[in-house]
Amino acid sequence: MNTVFFHKYRLALLLIISVAIRLFLAAFFELGNDEVYYINYALYPDLSHFDHPPMVGWFIQLFSLNLLFDSEAFIRLGAVVAGTLNTWIIYLIGKQLKDELTGWYAALLYTASIYCFIIAGTFMMPDAPQTLFWLVSIYLMIRLVKAGTDSKAAGKLMLLAGITAGLALLSKYTSIFLFSGFGFYILLFDRKWLRKWQTYAALLIASLLFLPVIIWNIRYDFISFSFHTERIEVVQTLLRPDLFAIELSGQIFYSNPFVFVVVIAGL
Repeated sequence: MNTVFFHKYRLALLLIISVAIRLFLAAFFELGNDEVYYINYALYPDLSHFDHPPMVGWFIQLFSLNLLFDSEAFIRLGAVVAGTLNTWIIYLIGKQLKDELTGWYAALLYTASIYCFIIAGTFMMPDAPQTLFWLVSIYLMIRLVKAGTDSKAAGKLMLLAGITAGLALLSKYTSIFLFSGFGFYILLFDRKWLRKWQTYAALLIASLLFLPVIIWNIRYDFISFSFHTERIEVVQTLLRPDLFAIELSGQIFYSNPFVFVVVIAGL
């Protein structure tokens, strides 16, 4: 009976335990430097900001009731909610791709990741809203691909994906990879979508959602884009093994070494 109960409610148990741990961490750990900086996004709302789009500030405003409650727990509450939802969405993605057991393992691996559980799932960073909208977009894309281009449901799912992908862009600029990744999929494997009006409508919706960021950057000489592009050297003639090792070890640590090995093995 205990085994049956566990299998039936294991996802709910995982969510309850994980949200309890998240709330504890959110309430009793001091805000980091980055989090304190992002509070300024809520204090001084704007169409965008110097280094990131405005979504992280909106999350802080929403879940702290416009900073009426300004404790660590309320500043991070949006991240806790997003991180908990992400675990459930990862489960749904795994279930869509294969079966319920796959979804369960996916939820476990996601929860075991330091980046997913703490950085993007507990601390109030741009990654918190980004991962939420990113994963919802992935889920919708999987469903619309499975439904097929001739399905009415697929067209609606494409429009919804345009909304969530646009919201991901409003969270962090790296969400552009949602568009490039799915765009390459369509070009290589499912070109029928190029003849569907919903594809272009979804792009238009996402563009309109991102428009405030463009307007803000026009006003300030595209300072956000120049800031990020100047930090990255695309053409580099000198290979730095030391920097590569630091970057790789960081990826392994933040992913959780066990999760990293499992992911690489899965590729």
